Amino acid sequence: MCYLRKVRRCLSTLLFLLVGTGQAVTLTVWTHYVKGDRDWLNTQAHDFTARTGHRVQIRTVAFGDLWRRWSSADRAGPDVVVGVPDEWLTGVAPLAAPLPARALGDEAGQQAFTLAGRVLGLPLMAEAVALVYNPRLVPRPPTTWAELEEVVAAEAKAARLGLALDLTDPYTQAGVFHAYGAPMFGQKGGEADLAALGLATPGAAQAATFLRELGGRPGIRSGLNDASALAAFGHGRLALWVTGPWNVEHLFRTGQDLRSVPLPPPPGAAQSWQPYVGRQGVMVAARSPDQPAALALAQALTTQGAQIMLYKAGGRLPSHPAARAQLANEDRTLGGFDQAIRAGVPIPSSPAVFSVWAPWREALRRLQTEPRQPARALLDEAVRQIRAALKL
Repeated sequence: MCYLRKVRRCLSTLLFLLVGTGQAVTLTVWTHYVKGDRDWLNTQAHDFTARTGHRVQIRTVAFGDLWRRWSSADRAGPDVVVGVPDEWLTGVAPLAAPLPARALGDEAGQQAFTLAGRVLGLPLMAEAVALVYNPRLVPRPPTTWAELEEVVAAEAKAARLGLALDLTDPYTQAGVFHAYGAPMFGQKGGEADLAALGLATPGAAQAATFLRELGGRPGIRSGLNDASALAAFGHGRLALWVTGPWNVEHLFRTGQDLRSVPLPPPPGAAQSWQPYVGRQGVMVAARSPDQPAALALAQALTTQGAQIMLYKAGGRLPSHPAARAQLANEDRTLGGFDQAIRAGVPIPSSPAVFSVWAPWREALRRLQTEPRQPARALLDEAVRQIRAALKL
């Protein structure tokens, strides 16, 4: 009996080390995640090794270097890359292995990492800006733009700061441009039409005119950086702030009560406010010699449970709507971010995006600093710069 028990233990160990059709392997993961996010990844990797026998070694690569280093890596590069933005999809497509399509319950997230019918990544987290407010100062959140302006005016009258809203940031203001029918690019055949620049449309001029007028209203604080806004919120001097979930953990530390809601549609807009939704996912490297094991790790990192644990470790909201809804039910602070992500639109997954941000930002800045310049003229200058950069 003793001998049989030893044999069973040996067989169990052998089965643990042998997975699929081959022996356990060592997988290399590249990520730009640090601090709590990295702790989450370490824990997930440890659990994956315990379940499968596959070892996981994690290498930190700075966000700004990740794409370049991955593209120049040989077989000594990664097997799995964690934290790939969906807006990189077109550019990194040759580096990513196609993955089997399967129902995830996260259609928007899966679509964000699908190109020409090929699934190239598994969605992990999502983010969008929303209106964060202090319910002690604003008991009833505004549901229309007129109500929002009334609340901001009342805050200014009470000698508080009103609404912190960066009017010069295109990511923050994309929801306004979308509401007026001016996306970054038009669509053609289901793909971004780079020649159809949204900034060249009449809707963009409407959005620009609205934002310029907004910048001159009492109680609109466009110049507050995150540190100043956090300090003001913590001291009860700021009641409203349009920001992203990346600041929620810092807001919690202020000790103030907080809630979130989506912004209402701007006046005269034909559509609702639709912010940009940024997603990050997990990809399997096309050059990985151990793609079955790498896929198993990617799937383990992107389960609903893993996404919830990532939020609790580092504040990154899940891409999966059910996981996000669970967190929003547990914490009312997150409800507005969940709604904003559901209502938002993805950032175009084209390298052309990188030629748009700077001219767009400069046009928004000049709207506030050069009041005599026509809004249309400022947008046209941005369009000229973008078309020159894209060689259109």
